[in-house]
Amino acid sequence: MKNLLLLAFTFTFIGLICCPVWAESEAPKLTPKVQKVVYETQQSMEKKDYLKAQECLKKFIEKNPQKPHYLVEFTLANALAMAGKDRAALPHYRAAANLYPAFPAAWQNMGKIYFDLKEYENAGDCLLKGYELSEEKEPTVVYYAAVSYIMAGKQRKALPHLEYLSSGEAGPPKTEWLEALLKVCMDLQLKEKAFEVIHRLLDKNGNDPRWWKILAQFQLQQSDYKPAVAALTVHSYLTALKKQDIMLLGDLYNAVGVPLRAAMYYEKALTARNNPAIYEKLASAYVGAHKPSKALNALNRALEKKATSKLWFMMGQVLYEEEDFDKAYNAFDQSTRLDSKNGRAYLMMGYCAMQMAKKDTARSALQKATRFPKQRKMAKELLKQIASISSN
Repeated sequence: MKNLLLLAFTFTFIGLICCPVWAESEAPKLTPKVQKVVYETQQSMEKKDYLKAQECLKKFIEKNPQKPHYLVEFTLANALAMAGKDRAALPHYRAAANLYPAFPAAWQNMGKIYFDLKEYENAGDCLLKGYELSEEKEPTVVYYAAVSYIMAGKQRKALPHLEYLSSGEAGPPKTEWLEALLKVCMDLQLKEKAFEVIHRLLDKNGNDPRWWKILAQFQLQQSDYKPAVAALTVHSYLTALKKQDIMLLGDLYNAVGVPLRAAMYYEKALTARNNPAIYEKLASAYVGAHKPSKALNALNRALEKKATSKLWFMMGQVLYEEEDFDKAYNAFDQSTRLDSKNGRAYLMMGYCAMQMAKKDTARSALQKATRFPKQRKMAKELLKQIASISSN
């Protein structure tokens, strides 16, 4: 199901924190020296002089190796990250988190860096840790963590967090939260839950054509063709259909036994591109709708564009059903000229010739048909019939 989803996740993380986060009572004590160096560094960072900020903090760390401070490490990590040095920033965020494990900003920013470095599972773990430690309990952070797990291919880890977000406990569920939950349900083949989420998305925004298309695709996976065609038809009312969707609607209407409606969509598809395969489907739909003249018209149009063995064979079939055996014979003959390995066409030529009482012509076609394993038995029986008629 994952290939059917047309969802994209826009991943905008919490901005890198530039200003000092004044610690709570349990945080390591802020000494005047730490406050001074962090303040000076902030001034440089506001001027986007990240190199100066980095040098200032690195010197401070070198001079005070016995007294590391989480805020110094955190600020240095920010300066490096803002300068585009994500990999270098990472150990300093880790150091800040080790020095003060209850500091949520270090975990959240570390999660962002891991995400940018495409270490998605680590990103999810850090973001969730930051969420658990934060007082605000911003649900967007949980969503970002879940998306990280999805990117890591860890849908099972993402599932409970997306279920929490969609439950309403974190506030009214946002559309993107439900989208993510739907993707995970589909990836994990949780069909009932996925179906429920799709309907929640439709209830939330039934005018969005995406959800109707996804509903149709979901039902197709269950081989529920009638509901699928209904959902895709609603989708067609809400947006201009793409070429593949027009063809899909044609195929679906054919599958549910409404060939004339299928033909309408195949005709639409032909306005976008002249493809022999579409003409074949169009002709078959008209045959199914008992519209032989329309089927012949479609086949003639197709043959004008590009003659193929299959198109000529279909032409022969329609003409044979209409009992126009002479034209049917010529159509099957054209089919064999384009594909000499078409045993069915030789057999049908034999049938046509027999209907016209042309024994020699029938015998010649059927003898050729005997060269093909699938047609050999029937061709030999027909040859016996011709021989019997001749002897009588």
